[in-house]
Amino acid sequence: MKHEDVAKQIIKNVGGADNINNAWHCMTRLRFNLKDEKQVDYEALEKIPKVVGTKYQSDQLQVVIGTDVADYFAPVAKELGLDENSQQDTGEKKGAVSLFMDTVSGVFGPIVPAIAGAGMIKGLMAGLVALNVISNQTDTYLIIDMIASGVFTFLPFFVAASAARIFKTNQYLAVAIAAMLQFPTMTNAVAEGSISAFKLFGVIPVPVFNYAGTVIPIIFAVLALSYIYRWVDKVLPQVLRTVFTPTISLFAAGLVTLTVIGPISIHLGNLLAAGVAWLFSISPVLAGIVVGAIRPIAIFTGLHHAMTPIALQNFANQGYDMLMPMMFMANMAITGATAAIYTKVKSKEEKSLVLSSAVSGLLGITEPALFGILSKYKKAFIAATVGSSVASAFISFFGVRIYGYILSSIFSLPAYIGQYFIFAVLGILIALISSFVITYMLVPEEQTEEDDFTNEVDLHAVAKGSYVPLEDVPDEVFSSKMMGDGFAINSVDGAVFAPVTGTVTTVFPSKHAIGIKTANGVEVLVHMGIDTVTLDGKGFDVPVKVGDKVTADTKIAQMDLEYIRSQGKETMIIVVITNMDRVLKFSGERNLEGQHQAGALLERALLNG
Repeated sequence: MKHEDVAKQIIKNVGGADNINNAWHCMTRLRFNLKDEKQVDYEALEKIPKVVGTKYQSDQLQVVIGTDVADYFAPVAKELGLDENSQQDTGEKKGAVSLFMDTVSGVFGPIVPAIAGAGMIKGLMAGLVALNVISNQTDTYLIIDMIASGVFTFLPFFVAASAARIFKTNQYLAVAIAAMLQFPTMTNAVAEGSISAFKLFGVIPVPVFNYAGTVIPIIFAVLALSYIYRWVDKVLPQVLRTVFTPTISLFAAGLVTLTVIGPISIHLGNLLAAGVAWLFSISPVLAGIVVGAIRPIAIFTGLHHAMTPIALQNFANQGYDMLMPMMFMANMAITGATAAIYTKVKSKEEKSLVLSSAVSGLLGITEPALFGILSKYKKAFIAATVGSSVASAFISFFGVRIYGYILSSIFSLPAYIGQYFIFAVLGILIALISSFVITYMLVPEEQTEEDDFTNEVDLHAVAKGSYVPLEDVPDEVFSSKMMGDGFAINSVDGAVFAPVTGTVTTVFPSKHAIGIKTANGVEVLVHMGIDTVTLDGKGFDVPVKVGDKVTADTKIAQMDLEYIRSQGKETMIIVVITNMDRVLKFSGERNLEGQHQAGALLERALLNG
């Protein structure tokens, strides 16, 4: 039966859409706030194939579905005209840096293949030019350069489409914003250099900037578009939305981008450039430390272009530049950190992506490595930053410089031949080796599903406290084993640990429930407290996230027992295997009554396949 058909049957048997004030879901259940509980046909509800059970408690109708409840809530929300994402607004809050990097990673993940392919071609061509194998004046070079450079020149278009998916707004309007920034009126004004700003309505200045290849302006522009679009769509009458929602949204978001978001992003880059020039005036070594440290994040945010004018001005004024060698060191450090990740990932697809990104970085194109790899492995990003800073300080100490503009690629080495060549080579080795070693030490090795694969799963105590048989849990959904078999623990300190070795598959937005899947496919639900979904995450601190590897020693949550009890909620921690079709039997070798330490082996589930 399709999800949509199940949703329609559920709505019908709870009394129809007119009987539903609101609907949401927790880790395993659809929850309804009803006008009249007497209209619910419980018998018909429980005959629906996917419905495990029902329960009415705390003025809510709970329809037990299982851990895939979100798949069924989506069509329920659609039928009722609800926002299926609105129930997740109280989810886990991330730090600003982590949230920023995760967002950029999400935006660039889908477009990494295009960046990686183009970067590989561009780097190879630059290397061949540096080695005088080909000339960059031939038609062949120009044609191949068009193939490679198009992605980077029009990167805002790719970013806009991907960001629209992340921010859940119209992709075509997002691309329209990117097109606006690179429309010939703007690019020609930049090329001619005749004006610094247009005048909107003769009063409002619209600064003239080159947005080609930029990242941050378009991400924030699409974010602004998403809010504007939703607000306009909400306030307009239904009959006007088709035409006027996109019209007003594009106009408003376009103005905000041209007058505020874009200029602020560019000025941030100029501020960075001014700071670099000031550092060089104090000490080249200090400049090496600082520039090396900020270069990876500058590339990551698209602010690195601000350094290029400084280098070009140095060539014009003094015939050489010391900034570009530092850019070279940063690229090599990024490459080294990415190469180390190759030793950590397991799947062929991931290894292929990491390898191509590392090779691209070696050839001077680091966007695939930064956006596709290091944004996912933040410790590796830190390692690249450290390697870049150390290597840049080293070459600055010895005065390494370059006498002409060239891509910061391994093929650029011939340009350093002379008195500084040996120090440039040593700097490259320092950047590559230090970032590789630090990454290798900091980033844990991923496990494949074949690792630790056995035909049994050990279930450990999730907390220090007393064992409670599942039958004694004061919630019939669990005590009747509708959701699966397991146990519960009455915690004495609120510290919650993983009951099994596996991967976190779900962290519910209200933080009261966590799903973990073992290497051999057993799905385990850790449910903290009873009816605690209504606390909206208060009283819970969850340090793990989806994709994290956990063992019985991994702390996955901290419960504020005093607060939870003050809200009239039960605090016991319930552990159930939700796909019991994988379990043949429990070992049942021990008497489990009494106190246990967190991590103590309680049960062993023997699998049937």
